[in-house]
Amino acid sequence: MSRFVSRRSILATSGISAAALALAACGSSTVEKGGGGSSSAGDVLKVGVEGVYKPYNFHDESGKLVGFEIDIIEAIAEKLGTKVEYSEAKWDSLLAGLDAGQYDLVMNNVAVTDERKKAFDLTVPYALTQGRLGVPEGSDIASLADVKGRRAAQTTTSNWGEVMTDAGAEIVASPGFAESIELVSSGRADVTANEVVAFNTYLEEHPDAPITVLDEELETEILIAGALKKGSELTEKINTAITELLEDGTIKKIDEEWLGLDLTPKQ
Repeated sequence: MSRFVSRRSILATSGISAAALALAACGSSTVEKGGGGSSSAGDVLKVGVEGVYKPYNFHDESGKLVGFEIDIIEAIAEKLGTKVEYSEAKWDSLLAGLDAGQYDLVMNNVAVTDERKKAFDLTVPYALTQGRLGVPEGSDIASLADVKGRRAAQTTTSNWGEVMTDAGAEIVASPGFAESIELVSSGRADVTANEVVAFNTYLEEHPDAPITVLDEELETEILIAGALKKGSELTEKINTAITELLEDGTIKKIDEEWLGLDLTPKQ
């Protein structure tokens, strides 16, 4: 076991602060940021995010929406020549909101799955993710094989929730990653599964949290993509933009600035 998977100074490279979680928006809100290009007031890309998932999308000390995915979204918008309008919602309602037409695109660490491919248009993947288990210090859980019959704090519709369900865990519903950590820390859950960068970021910011991250990799290669409504006229345009941003190294640079490592999909 190891408390950190690596001791990369993710927070130092991104400027994340301990106060940011308290400033993160709850529920739904809308934030508009200007993109590049020759967009008009009516030319807006509507994007759904949680707004509380560090370092992917969250609010900094000033309340500004920032993060790894926010920078990618803004780069896409610049290529499309649009402004961006953000809507914030809990993870479990993001894809439902997309299906209901509340926004054009969801970019919130959406894992590519066969089920999601059937339900939505998924973009060209822009990142890879790697899963880990977080357990209380001193836990007897040493691997995924040990979670059968144990309580796992997860957002119920996430890919990590599916991983834990398949492993035989009892799901304790949680609205987000920080809340899942709190459930484990307080003893109301025995384990939580999530992405390694999210764990590292949380532990850099909360060094006294009684959480241990296990060394076992849950998945070696989960692709992350944006999601659009099935048949969206924007899918091809956004795919072209992401492809160009991958090829010219823009997304790799964003990775390294925010995360301290390269998460771009390997060709």
